[in-house]
Amino acid sequence: MTVDFSMLTAAQFTPHVGQTFRFLSAEDRSTIIEVELTLVKERPDFTPRWAKRTSFSLTFEAFGQSDLWNGNFLLDHPTEGALGPFFIVRTVPLNPERSCFEIVLN
Repeated sequence: MTVDFSMLTAAQFTPHVGQTFRFLSAEDRSTIIEVELTLVKERPDFTPRWAKRTSFSLTFEAFGQSDLWNGNFLLDHPTEGALGPFFIVRTVPLNPERSCFEIVLN
Protein backbone atom coordinates (compact mmCIF):
# COMPACT_ATOMS: atom_id res chain seq x y z
CA MET A 1 0.00 0.00 0.00
CA THR A 2 1.28 3.48 -0.82
CA VAL A 3 1.14 5.82 2.15
CA ASP A 4 0.80 9.60 2.41
CA PHE A 5 3.88 10.02 4.61
CA SER A 6 2.83 13.55 5.58
CA MET A 7 -0.13 12.12 7.51
CA LEU A 8 1.83 9.61 9.63
CA THR A 9 2.65 10.67 13.20
CA ALA A 10 4.83 9.44 16.03
CA ALA A 11 1.68 8.88 18.11
CA GLN A 12 0.48 6.24 15.64
CA PHE A 13 3.63 4.15 16.21
CA THR A 14 4.22 4.73 19.94
CA PRO A 15 1.74 2.04 21.10
CA HIS A 16 3.72 -0.50 19.06
CA VAL A 17 7.09 -0.03 20.80
CA GLY A 18 8.37 -3.46 21.79
CA GLN A 19 6.33 -5.21 19.11
CA THR A 20 7.55 -7.20 16.12
CA PHE A 21 7.46 -5.76 12.61
CA ARG A 22 8.74 -7.19 9.34
CA PHE A 23 10.61 -5.50 6.53
CA LEU A 24 9.14 -6.79 3.27
CA SER A 25 10.45 -6.68 -0.26
CA ALA A 26 8.74 -3.83 -2.11
CA GLU A 27 8.62 -6.01 -5.25
CA ASP A 28 7.02 -9.25 -4.07
CA ARG A 29 6.22 -8.62 -0.36
CA SER A 30 8.47 -11.47 0.77
CA THR A 31 9.84 -11.18 4.30
CA ILE A 32 13.35 -9.74 4.45
CA ILE A 33 13.79 -9.64 8.24
CA GLU A 34 11.79 -9.50 11.49
CA VAL A 35 12.60 -6.56 13.76
CA GLU A 36 11.44 -5.03 17.03
CA LEU A 37 10.34 -1.39 17.19
CA THR A 38 12.51 -0.09 20.04
CA LEU A 39 12.14 3.70 19.86
CA VAL A 40 9.78 6.34 18.47
CA LYS A 41 11.25 9.82 18.73
CA GLU A 42 9.77 13.14 17.62
CA ARG A 43 12.37 15.24 15.79
CA PRO A 44 11.22 18.89 15.81
CA ASP A 45 14.73 19.91 14.72
CA PHE A 46 14.11 18.12 11.38
CA THR A 47 10.62 19.55 10.86
CA PRO A 48 10.17 22.08 8.04
CA ARG A 49 8.06 25.10 8.97
CA TRP A 50 5.45 24.18 6.38
CA ALA A 51 5.06 20.56 7.56
CA LYS A 52 1.64 19.21 8.57
CA ARG A 53 3.12 17.27 11.51
CA THR A 54 6.31 17.00 13.57
CA SER A 55 9.08 14.92 12.01
CA PHE A 56 9.92 11.69 13.81
CA SER A 57 12.12 8.64 13.64
CA LEU A 58 11.48 4.96 14.19
CA THR A 59 14.29 2.73 15.45
CA PHE A 60 14.16 -1.02 14.93
CA GLU A 61 16.47 -3.77 16.14
CA ALA A 62 16.85 -7.20 14.59
CA PHE A 63 16.74 -10.23 16.85
CA GLY A 64 20.43 -10.89 16.12
CA GLN A 65 23.02 -9.93 13.53
CA SER A 66 21.97 -9.28 9.94
CA ASP A 67 23.71 -8.57 6.64
CA LEU A 68 20.87 -6.23 5.62
CA TRP A 69 21.87 -2.66 4.70
CA ASN A 70 20.05 0.45 3.46
CA GLY A 71 17.13 -0.01 1.11
CA ASN A 72 13.51 0.54 0.20
CA PHE A 73 11.22 -1.82 2.09
CA LEU A 74 7.62 -2.12 3.17
CA LEU A 75 7.04 -2.02 6.92
CA ASP A 76 4.60 -4.71 8.03
CA HIS A 77 2.84 -5.06 11.38
CA PRO A 78 0.47 -7.95 12.28
CA THR A 79 -2.52 -5.68 13.00
CA GLU A 80 -1.69 -2.50 11.08
CA GLY A 81 -0.69 -4.21 7.82
CA ALA A 82 1.98 -3.17 5.34
CA LEU A 83 2.98 0.47 4.87
CA GLY A 84 5.48 2.03 2.54
CA PRO A 85 7.79 1.66 0.88
CA PHE A 86 10.18 3.46 3.22
CA PHE A 87 13.89 4.08 2.81
CA ILE A 88 15.36 2.24 5.79
CA VAL A 89 18.89 3.00 6.97
CA ARG A 90 21.16 0.72 8.96
CA THR A 91 22.57 2.52 12.01
CA VAL A 92 25.03 1.80 14.80
CA PRO A 93 23.37 -0.49 17.36
CA LEU A 94 23.41 0.09 21.12
CA ASN A 95 23.68 -3.67 21.57
CA PRO A 96 26.49 -5.08 19.36
CA GLU A 97 24.65 -8.42 19.19
CA ARG A 98 21.72 -6.86 17.32
CA SER A 99 21.44 -5.00 14.01
CA CYS A 100 19.79 -1.57 14.15
CA PHE A 101 17.72 0.24 11.50
CA GLU A 102 16.03 3.64 11.34
CA ILE A 103 13.30 5.38 9.36
CA VAL A 104 13.17 9.20 9.52
CA LEU A 105 9.92 10.83 8.42
CA ASN A 106 10.30 14.56 7.95
